Amino acid sequence: MRLALTGITSGVGRRLCEVALEQGHEVAGLVREPGRADARALDAAGVRLVPGDVADEAALGELTDSAEAVVHMAAAVGDWGDRAEFERVNVGGTRAVLEAAARARVRRFVQLSSVAVYGRPERGRVTEQSPLRKTGEPYDDTKLDAEVLAFRRGRELGLEVAAVRPPIIYGPYDRNFMPRTVALLRKKSAVLVDGGRAPLNLVWVDHVVDVLLRSAERPEAAGEAFNVMDTVSARPPTVRAVLEAIADACGLERPRLSLPRPLAMAAAFAVDRGWKLARADKPPPFTPFVVRLMTCDVVYDAAKAVAELGWQPRLSPLEGVRRFAREHLDAGRSAGRG
Repeated sequence: MRLALTGITSGVGRRLCEVALEQGHEVAGLVREPGRADARALDAAGVRLVPGDVADEAALGELTDSAEAVVHMAAAVGDWGDRAEFERVNVGGTRAVLEAAARARVRRFVQLSSVAVYGRPERGRVTEQSPLRKTGEPYDDTKLDAEVLAFRRGRELGLEVAAVRPPIIYGPYDRNFMPRTVALLRKKSAVLVDGGRAPLNLVWVDHVVDVLLRSAERPEAAGEAFNVMDTVSARPPTVRAVLEAIADACGLERPRLSLPRPLAMAAAFAVDRGWKLARADKPPPFTPFVVRLMTCDVVYDAAKAVAELGWQPRLSPLEGVRRFAREHLDAGRSAGRG
């Protein structure tokens, strides 16, 4: 299959390129900086690089020309930042890639979405039939707007659209969850909220890639959305279990301090305000978003991907975080020696 991909230097994008090439697919990828080390590595692996970004109509035309499926992964990601930039990239970028795919007569359009579209419910089991809602957070709201746009505008343009909704992603090329967690543990500043009893919904990047590729290929995926998790319908490990597994794998001290949610939320709002007043260009270590994530008693059910796409998870969450915590630590040591 001829695949046109955006967001190829993200963790998911890079792994999707690697797996797709291993499976014999032809891969073209949009990249803003072809000279970057990760882009050069993909070029050497066999990805046809197309210089440009999601606002570049000519580049999108070159990317989608003769493609059979587009997998759109380019996004502004995070729990902190300028809403206008989230709107420009997540919503405006999705619109531009949809239009380019339609002009090129691409059959299938797969949107890498997020469980954020469910509005971060406080409790319960969440399936693809659960209601979607906004939270007021720039990332969450623009991911919802982008997915709604993909399905609505895709139908108008004659595209077969599918969406894949992961929670926290870890694995090779992770620049967010594992580096941030290990850094907090190393500084002994990782804090549990309400004892870390809430489940932490996680997914190995290769599971996301599996479902994205199946969504690009399978007729059953057209018009559908799919949750993807390391567990199918079982309860995920707790926040405490995940942090302790990472700490143990890295030889670091397990987190000891636990705050009740009201106190943790007040502290997070104070830190967030201080960071904004200082006009910091990086997110603070503790935000209201993180507190909510660590205390929601929610399970995102991935049974639909199993039933309709024939997908099965291949790695349990605690096994996965232990493995990639060690890999992250080893990579850091190697970089330090270099």
